[in-house]
Amino acid sequence: MNMLTSQVALVTVFPNRAQITRTATIDLPAGEHWLVFDNLPASIDQKSVQVNGAGKAIITKVQFQQVFPEPPSDTQYKALQARKIAQETNIRILQEKTRRLEKQKVFLDDIAKKVTNPNKQADILEFNPTSWLEMLTFYQTNLAETDHQLLETELEKRKEDEILAKINWEVQHISSQTATRTNQVVVGLEVREAGAISLALAYMVHHASWQPIYDLRVSTETKQMQVNYKAIVQQQTGENWDNTELRLSTAQPAISGQQPELSPWRIQLHDTKHRDVNRSQSIQLGGARQMFNAPVSAMSNMFQHTQQETNEESSDGWMGAVVDEIDIITAVVETKATAVFFNIAGKHIVKSDTTDHQVTIMQTDFAAHFRYSAVPKLSTFAYLKIKVKNETAFPFLAGETNIFLDNNFVANARMNAVAPTEEFWTFLGIDEGIKIEYKFLKKYEKKEGGMFTKKIQTWLYEYLIMVKNHKQTEEEIVIWDQLPISGNEQLKIHLIEPTYKENTDRLKKNEMEYLEWFFIAKPNEEIQIPFKFSVEHPQDMYVQGL
Repeated sequence: MNMLTSQVALVTVFPNRAQITRTATIDLPAGEHWLVFDNLPASIDQKSVQVNGAGKAIITKVQFQQVFPEPPSDTQYKALQARKIAQETNIRILQEKTRRLEKQKVFLDDIAKKVTNPNKQADILEFNPTSWLEMLTFYQTNLAETDHQLLETELEKRKEDEILAKINWEVQHISSQTATRTNQVVVGLEVREAGAISLALAYMVHHASWQPIYDLRVSTETKQMQVNYKAIVQQQTGENWDNTELRLSTAQPAISGQQPELSPWRIQLHDTKHRDVNRSQSIQLGGARQMFNAPVSAMSNMFQHTQQETNEESSDGWMGAVVDEIDIITAVVETKATAVFFNIAGKHIVKSDTTDHQVTIMQTDFAAHFRYSAVPKLSTFAYLKIKVKNETAFPFLAGETNIFLDNNFVANARMNAVAPTEEFWTFLGIDEGIKIEYKFLKKYEKKEGGMFTKKIQTWLYEYLIMVKNHKQTEEEIVIWDQLPISGNEQLKIHLIEPTYKENTDRLKKNEMEYLEWFFIAKPNEEIQIPFKFSVEHPQDMYVQGL
């Protein structure tokens, strides 16, 4: 078998995996040959292996295999174990020597204590000055020698410990080799004519991904938005991608390409008592869910409709002023039947360590339409947003954005998916040059009906929305509010002011009873929007939710 020297030539990264293409070239004589792509990553998908090539030859077989190294010989393993036992014996001898020297040092210290701190008067009489000096000399000499031997023994033991550590590493290395496997792909070739043969091996690996990220830079002077469409590539596949071509794909290999099939929907009959219990539980759960989720749902629906004002609006974004910069080479886009591929310019190095590798997909300037939008009931801030049409062949995937307005960072946000030729809205944050007030004026009751007629209770609600344009330019402003929605035919809501008959350019109302006022405010102009509605219901009932 011939072991091939191959390199990663092309990587196609999907949202949750990658396809690797390795290439190799070899000169072969005519005849039958077996070629091996060796040391393939552990995360390889065996079923995804494909091989093709160029040259005067026929591929006769492609086989994935795992090769385990041969276990070490008994002689080699036994020799290592014998060295380990001998080394451990040497270390135990040194440990015993250290203990003896430490005991000897303690003995010398006990003698010194007896001389300098006698417990009995008789002990003092046994020693004259000459004997005391001789004992002191004996103590100092032997203590110094003992300390010296202890130090030498400790140094010798450290060296022996290092030797034992190396032996243990060799034992562990041999043991681990028996469990280590190598992934290989064996290619059978029938070469018709001697010459160079080029092979390309493609396979899928897990633990690789990419995600989009955007820098959105908006200029209020030029009324343009620059979109810097980038991708963050990560991988921990077990092999580095060195100096390789890089492609990004929007395909989802993890999702089945076949639609799900329906199965029969069977229902069962139960007795009335069982039905009532289930119905009671359902009502209780439904009521709790409505009680806790209603406020959030109302706010979510209002902003959801705002986003649908023209196709679809992104509720956040990133913007800034456009300045002269170094030209950025963008990717080449390929649109296939079910996916889009971005061919990233240049060669790339992506290490197998989960480090972010950032590449540029596209950078383009778009004409932007500016507008202010506000929901005074929820927030008295005016939010600046822009409408842009994606006039490129690049689909914008949903992803995080960094927004710059006139070269100043504004916020982090998120962009929804945008197809080519589709318009989308992006919010740029609040602008306090537009002042908004939301005033609750009054609520009062009006009762109707007589003694023999059903009494009706009517509540009237009056609000006033005030908008002041403090900017020196005309600005488009959209104001949102809402009417309550009746959940009972005896509960009636009437819009009193503004007068509404049908949607116009100035006032719109949708099926969710959201009201939308559109104005072009002149510099320093103040706009007042009266909002009044009534709620009618039988007097013996009460209204929940107002």
